[in-house]
Parts: sequence; C-alpha cells; structure tokens
Amino acid sequence: MKKIFKYLLCIVGAFIAFLIAMNIFVPVYVFDTPVPFHGDYLHNPYQDIDSTYWKCCNFHGHTRQYGGVTNGRNNGNEVYDSMYRMFGYDHVGISDYNKVNAYEDGRDPGFIPGYEHGYNVWKTHQVCLGTKKVRRIDYFFYQTLSHKQHMLNRLGEQNRVVAVAHPSFVEGSYNVRDMKYLSNYKVLEVLNGFVNSPEHWDMALSNGHLVYLIADDDTHDVLKVNDIALKITYLSAKDNDANQLYDALLSGKAVGIDFDLDRSEEMDHKVERFKRDIPYLNSAKLNGSEFIVNVTKPIKKAEFVGQSGTVLQAEEFKKADSVFHTSYEIQPSDQYVRTVLTFFDGTSMWLNPVTRHEDAQITKQRLDHISYPWTAALWGIYIGIFALIVILIRKK
Repeated sequence: MKKIFKYLLCIVGAFIAFLIAMNIFVPVYVFDTPVPFHGDYLHNPYQDIDSTYWKCCNFHGHTRQYGGVTNGRNNGNEVYDSMYRMFGYDHVGISDYNKVNAYEDGRDPGFIPGYEHGYNVWKTHQVCLGTKKVRRIDYFFYQTLSHKQHMLNRLGEQNRVVAVAHPSFVEGSYNVRDMKYLSNYKVLEVLNGFVNSPEHWDMALSNGHLVYLIADDDTHDVLKVNDIALKITYLSAKDNDANQLYDALLSGKAVGIDFDLDRSEEMDHKVERFKRDIPYLNSAKLNGSEFIVNVTKPIKKAEFVGQSGTVLQAEEFKKADSVFHTSYEIQPSDQYVRTVLTFFDGTSMWLNPVTRHEDAQITKQRLDHISYPWTAALWGIYIGIFALIVILIRKK
C-alpha cells in the first residue's frame, strides 16, 4: 500500500508540475501606451448595410461531450440543432470545450468550425471561430497580462476569429483594466447568457482598440426557457455563408439583441414571441456628424455612450408617440459613440461604435512586445527554483 501511495503521489505531483510548467514558461510582455481614437474621419460600420439581409446567429453553446463530464450534458446534437431551428436561427454554432463539433457541417450552409478554449480556474476563456487547429495548452492557475496576451496571440494564429468570452463572468478572469492593453483579438462577447460586459468593452474602446461585439446564449441546456434565445447576434449578410458571416463580424456589421426573459413562460410561447417581437435595425447612417438610427419597433429609451462609458445623451419616449428613430450629433470631443436602444417589452438592441480616425485607412493598434531580457531573467529564476526542489527531493 505504501508503494501504491508513493506511485499515486508521484503521478499527482507530475500532473501538478505539468500544470505549473504550462503557466510559467510564457514570455514576458511589455505594452506601449494605448492611443485613443482621434482624427476627423468618422467610421460607421453600418453606413452601407442592406437592412433586408439579417442573419440570426448563435456562436457559443455546448453539447454533451466527454461522457457528460462537461456542462452541456443534456444537449444532444440533434436536440440542440432542432431547438435553435425552431426559433428560426439561420446559423447554429456549437462551441464545445476544447473540441470542434462538426455536427452542423452539411446541415448549416454557413458552418463555422469553432470551440470554446479554456479550462483554467478563473474561466479566462475565448470563443474561437474558423478553427484550423485546437490549442490544447491552457494556463491553469492565475494568469498575468502576459499570459492572456500570449494566449490571444497563439489562438489568433490558429483561428480566423477570436472572441474574448464572458469577461465579467468571474472576477479575476479578464479584469476591466486588462482591456486597456490587450490587443490582437477580433471581437468581444459583450452580451452573454450569463452576464453582460459593457465595462470591458468601453475600456477597450476608450483606449483605441477597435473591437466589435458578439452576443451569445452560452447555452448549456436548450430545453430550458432561460437558456436559449437570450442574447442574439444579427449579422448583415446576404447569404448564410461562412465567409459572409466572418466578414460581417470583423467589419462590425452586427447588432446584439438582449431579448427580454420571462422565466415563467412556456417554450412554445417564447418561440412565438421571439418571431413576433424581435426588433431589427433598418439603418444607422451618418449625415455629416449626425448619427441617425432607425429601427422596426417603437423605442422606449435611446442611449448614446462614449469615452469611459459616459452616457452622452439619453432620451425616453412614450409608447403612444411610436418613435422609430433617434439621432445624436457627434461632437469633436467624442472619440467613439455606441448606441443602446431599449424597447417597451424590455428587449434591448446594442450597436457597434462609430469611431474617429485620421482617414479611411483604419489600422488596429498592437501594443504588445516580448521583453527578451525580462523573459530570460524570469525563466532563469524558474529553472533555478525547479533545480533546487529536485536537489532537496533527492536528498530527502
């Protein structure tokens, strides 16, 4: 029994050492000072959209995998697909943990291979779309800013789109301050079935990072009325084609819908209400410096949000007024302006920002650089500690 115990102890120790090793052998990054949006050119991602083409999408949801160990054990592939089709979704995405699920390949003309990366303690996760290779490595314990940036860089090499997933879900995951410096990711999951993260988005935008929104259910049980058709991404794309969906996501031709939740309603009633009550964006155009938004349902409240999450203008309307459009005059001091519309049933629509640039040639900033001297010094310390531990164990 003592020998068995020793062997088990060695196995556990080796596994823990492996997890620690994954965490520590990461380059040390230094970051440039971020530059907020500036210039006379106003970029509006919606200026030329065709409002007759909106594709209803969910990119983040889980099915039964690994023998039911992971959360999603009640979602068989067929059930998952059929429930979303019942609501009328055009694109049904599956993002199982660290595994590409190809069930929709051949069923969904816009099939996009993807997965949710991450199995660390703090749920510092990423939604990966257009996956060429699943990255098995993760940093299991506490992650520094260097860990997070390094992971985004590596995932960016293996996927067409990388989204920071539910950054507000766990304190210590992606801190709001992290978004000031992190770059090289494409979109941010601002709306998630568990938690919304506008503070993270505003921190990124306020520091000149042009990242657009994505809205997902993060489904774990499609048979529950409070777990499906909650947060929806609508993409302006003529066809349900993967390349068109990628282009719409990356160019900001997307709106996020936070659909009003009634936990007591039956699923059939929710499906009916979803198909009847979802609002659509008709247009969002710049006329000079005036940003004019027009939608298909009467607006209850319109908010225009700018630097540091400051509400630049808020208007409330009466139901009897039947107001379908609203506008904001963008001021020279406004570095970006994003819009949130709330409707009388409690549903809200989130728009991507209008941003300032020097000209129409927009370059997304990168702030990260590997510090080779600091990396060598830190790795030297780690190797020395490991060597000392091995010597002490051998002596013991």
